[in-house]
Amino acid sequence: MSTDIAQFSAFLQTELELVTGIHTILESERDALSASDIQSLQSLQEEKTLCLRQLQEQATKRLQWMKSSGLPQSAQCLKHPDIAAAASIRPLWFGLEKQYKKNQTLSIQLSDIVLHARHRTLQKLKILRGQQNDPHLYNDKGKASSLKQGQGYIQV
Repeated sequence: MSTDIAQFSAFLQTELELVTGIHTILESERDALSASDIQSLQSLQEEKTLCLRQLQEQATKRLQWMKSSGLPQSAQCLKHPDIAAAASIRPLWFGLEKQYKKNQTLSIQLSDIVLHARHRTLQKLKILRGQQNDPHLYNDKGKASSLKQGQGYIQV
């Protein structure tokens, strides 16, 4: 099964390279977001989509290989005698797991940045439209505080 171990190692190595590349793209996205560089974000989005597609294909190949080899599709595969004897598989597996977690953390950070930017943009739009940000819905007379107290357009 030495060729199978070599194949499994190749799958993990390729997947690790793709996930590391995605992490680099995510870091570039974070930098572009902080600099409000929309053009860079657009090109990074295309690059990220391509890498994610390649990663999905690679992960599918690896999982199909594991299934056809009778290996569990989890960390339990590391307990298989042939895989446990191979020195290269364990570091690749845990390196891949670590990189997936780093990407997840960075994705959460990017999501927070985008949500905060969206919130700030909505607040600016409210200001530009003349909408007050009044937390008091009613005044002491029971009328809506955001209503103008003067005469309406129809009465004028």
